[in-house]
Amino acid sequence: MGEIDPGAFEDLSRSEPDTPAQRAAWVGHYRQLIEMMERQLEETKSLAEAAPEAMRLYLARENIAILTQEIEAFKQRIAHWNGHGDSQS
Repeated sequence: MGEIDPGAFEDLSRSEPDTPAQRAAWVGHYRQLIEMMERQLEETKSLAEAAPEAMRLYLARENIAILTQEIEAFKQRIAHWNGHGDSQS
C-alpha cells in the first residue's frame, strides 16, 4: 500500500493521442481528474482532522499521500502535453 501502480500510468500514457485536437481534449480530461482528486484530497484532509490518531496516520500515509502523488503526476502530463503541443504545432 501507499504507492502508485506505475503500470496504470504507463497504460494511460500509451493511450494518449498524437493529434493537436486530441491532445487538447486529453489536457481537459487531465484537468478534470486533477479537480476531482483535489476535492477528494480536501475532503480526506477534513476527515483526518476529526479522526482518531490511528485513522489520521493511515489517511496521511495512504489516501493523502497517494492523491498527492497522482495529482502531481497528472499535472506533469498536462505540462508534457502543453509543451508537446507547442513543439508539434
